[in-house]
Amino acid sequence: MLKIFITMIFLALGSFAYVFSGLPDAQDMNQLKLMSASQVYDIHGELIAKLFEENRVVVPLNKMSPYLIDAIIANEDTRFYQHRGIDPIGIARALVVNITSGDIAEGGSTITQQLARGMFLNQDRTLLRKIREAILAIKLDVRFSKEEILHAYLNQIYLGEGAYGVEAASQAYFGKSAGDLDLSESAMIAGLAKGPIYYSPYNNIERAKERRDTVINGMYLQGYITEAMKADATQEILKIKSKRERSVKASYFLDYVAKELVDLYGEEKVYTGGLKIYTTLDMRLQKIAEQTLKEYQGAVVAINPSNGYIHAMVGGNNYSESQLNRVTDEYRQPGSAFKPIVYATAINKGMKTNTVMVDEPINIAGYKPQNYDNKYRGAMTLKKALRWSVNTVAVKVGQQAGMHDVIQLANNLGLSTITKADEHLATVLGGVSAGVNLLDLSTAYTAFANGGILSKPIAVLEVRNEHDQVLDTFTTQQSAVLSPETAYIMTDMLMGTIYNGTASGANIGREAAGKTGTTDNYETAWFIGYIPDLLVGIYVGNDNRVPTDLSGTQVAEMWGEFMKQAISNKQKKDFSVPDTIIKGIDICANTGELAEANCKDHEYSAFIKGTEPKRFTDKIIEKILPKEEKGSEREKKNKWWFNFPGLPKL
Repeated sequence: MLKIFITMIFLALGSFAYVFSGLPDAQDMNQLKLMSASQVYDIHGELIAKLFEENRVVVPLNKMSPYLIDAIIANEDTRFYQHRGIDPIGIARALVVNITSGDIAEGGSTITQQLARGMFLNQDRTLLRKIREAILAIKLDVRFSKEEILHAYLNQIYLGEGAYGVEAASQAYFGKSAGDLDLSESAMIAGLAKGPIYYSPYNNIERAKERRDTVINGMYLQGYITEAMKADATQEILKIKSKRERSVKASYFLDYVAKELVDLYGEEKVYTGGLKIYTTLDMRLQKIAEQTLKEYQGAVVAINPSNGYIHAMVGGNNYSESQLNRVTDEYRQPGSAFKPIVYATAINKGMKTNTVMVDEPINIAGYKPQNYDNKYRGAMTLKKALRWSVNTVAVKVGQQAGMHDVIQLANNLGLSTITKADEHLATVLGGVSAGVNLLDLSTAYTAFANGGILSKPIAVLEVRNEHDQVLDTFTTQQSAVLSPETAYIMTDMLMGTIYNGTASGANIGREAAGKTGTTDNYETAWFIGYIPDLLVGIYVGNDNRVPTDLSGTQVAEMWGEFMKQAISNKQKKDFSVPDTIIKGIDICANTGELAEANCKDHEYSAFIKGTEPKRFTDKIIEKILPKEEKGSEREKKNKWWFNFPGLPKL
C-alpha cells in the first residue's frame, strides 16, 4: 500500500513538473515586451511604410478608440475586470452554450488566457496546453494590472492581413489610426478576433458586416452604447481600404534604408524595435518616377544636388518579380554619360569651351574610335563636340587631359569602380571594366550642379526609438572636387546638350543641363540631367542585356516628361553664376571665334573672366595628334567652309 502511495505521489509530482515545464520563468514575464514594426516616414512626415517581422505598431490605450476597447471587452471577456485570469462563470456559460448548440459556439477563454497563449504558448488544441494557459493566465493577473494586460492584448492579437495589434489592423483595413475609429469600424475590427480570415471583409464583406453587427449588439447588451447608437452603427457602410491602396510603396527605397539601418543597429532593432525613421523620400516625386519607368526595365533616382537628399528611387519596374535594386546593385557601361568627367578634367587644365578640335578618323596606338554614324564633320569647338556627343573629339580631349587625371577625378566624384585598370582611351567613351551604377554616376553629376561641391547621397535624416527619443540624426557629407568656375562651365556646356544637341527632348522651358549615353548595340541608354535643385538619373536596359532599341536621346525625353511633372509646383530658378564667370559669349561653333554675321552655327558659351575671346581671331587650334598622322587628306577635310550636316542623336 505504501509503495502505491509513494508511486502516486511521484506520478503527481512528475505530472505537475511536466505541466510547469512549458511555462515561461519569472524573468520572461517581468514585462510584456511586444515586437513592434519600425515606421518609415517621407520628407514631409507622412507614414509611407513599415519594416517588420510582424506588422505591429504598439500604441497606448489612450491612443485607441474607446469604442474599440469596449467592443473587445463586451465580446471577448465581459467579466474581464472581475475575474483573476480565468473565469469559472464564463467557462460554465460556454459549456452550457456548447452543449445546447451541439457545437463549440463559445470557447470560454478570457482576454488574459488569450494573451498568455499568444505571447508564451503555441496554438495546439490539447488539454495540456489549456492547463498551462490557465496557470499562466493566473500568474499574469497576479503580476500585472488589468490595464497592462489589456494594453498587451490589444497590441498583440492577430487580426488578419498580416496585421498584429489594433493599430496595424486599423491602418490595414481603414487607413487610419486606431484612435480615429468610429463605433462601426471599431466593432468590425473587434469582430476579427474570433476569426481574422473567416470574418475578413476582403474575403466576404457581408459576413464581416454580420459579425460587426453581432459585436455592436453585444456592446448594447452590456450597456456600452445606447439603442440609437446601435441603430446608427449597424446602418453605416464599411469603407474598407482597397488592397491596391495598401501595397507597399517605394519598395526599393525601403530596402535601401533597411540595409543602411541594419548595418547600424542590427536586424532585431530595425524589424522589431518600433523605430521611427524619417527619410528624404518625397512620395510625390516617387510616384512620378515609378510612372516614368513603368514600361521599361531599368532604374530612376532623383537627388537634390545641394544636399544629396534622395527624393525618389525606383530600382525596377516590378518589385514583386525582382527585388534587385538597379539603382545601386546593377553595374553597366556608362557610354557617353561619362564624357563630362573627361571634359571637366580638360577644363581644369585650362582648356576652354571654344577650343577647336577636328572630328576625323584617328588611330592612336591602334585605337580607332568611331562616331555613331561613321561620319566626320571637321573642326568644331569642345562645347559643340560635347553637346553632339562626338566620339573622336572626346578621345582627343581625354588624350590631352591625361587619362590618369581623368580617372583621379572620376574617383573624387565617387566612381570607385573606375580604377587604374581603366587608364586607357576607351574609358572616355564609357568602356570601363567594372561599369558604374546609377546612384554613383548621378552623384558624380551633383558636383556640376552644385558649384563643384559633391553631395553624397543620403536617405535617412533621423531615427527615433519607440519612446520617440532621438537615437541618431544624419547630415549631408560633402566635398569640394571642382572649382566653382569649372563646375559652372561644365553646366553651361551641358545646357547646350539640351538646347541644341542630343538631348533636345529634355528641354523643359527653363535652365537645365544633362548628358545622354548609349552603349554598343543599344544595350543600355542613359540620361543624367539636372536643374538647380533637382538631379534625376535614368537608365533603361534589360537584365539579360538584350538590346533595348532605345538611345540616350529617347531616355532624355523620358527625363523631360518626369521633370515637367516634378517642377509643376516649383518656382523657376536659374543656375547660380560665379562672380568670376562671364556667360553668353556668342561663339561660332565651327571656328571657336566670336560669331560673325555669316556664322551658321552659333553657341553661347561661358568663360572665366579674362579668358573670353575679344577678337574674331581668338581661337585655339588643337595640338594633339603626332605629326605623322597629319597630312594632306586631313587638311582637305578640315577646310572650315566645309558644310557640316547635323549629327545623329546619340
